[in-house]
Amino acid sequence: MPDASAPVRDDAVGHAEGPPEAPDIRLKPVLLTGLFIVIFVAVTLAALRFYRDTVITSPNTEPARTFAGPALQRDPEGDLSRLFADQRRRLDTYGWVDQAHGIARMPVTEAMRRLGQRGAEAYAAPLQPERVPPLGSRGGAASPLPPPGTVAASPKEVR
Repeated sequence: MPDASAPVRDDAVGHAEGPPEAPDIRLKPVLLTGLFIVIFVAVTLAALRFYRDTVITSPNTEPARTFAGPALQRDPEGDLSRLFADQRRRLDTYGWVDQAHGIARMPVTEAMRRLGQRGAEAYAAPLQPERVPPLGSRGGAASPLPPPGTVAASPKEVR
């Protein structure tokens, strides 16, 4: 039986222990890396300062331009009062909306008086004539049924 306290060696597979580590770190590469970082930061800051001093404050650059705010309304209160006056004029006078189509406007008070004279029938829907498209048209029926409103005597007469 193998001895349990003996260290296991696995040389055949290639997993043997390597040489022992050095007891200390090499100081020269660490210091050189830190020195290069400090030099890089210093050169970058110097280049940014040089850029700021030569380019940004150069006498050849134009000064920053300022723009006036938008002038949307010069007199908002006057505009609002003119809008209200125009709306009141339209509500209180007669005039054409579309003379070609015969559409006119009338004062609100006159329209209310006319509606009041008609009574309850003023709000009824206007009567529209019933239009039946001819048979076979796109809007009409495809079968030879009589138009609505007529009564056929029996289904045999329809055929």
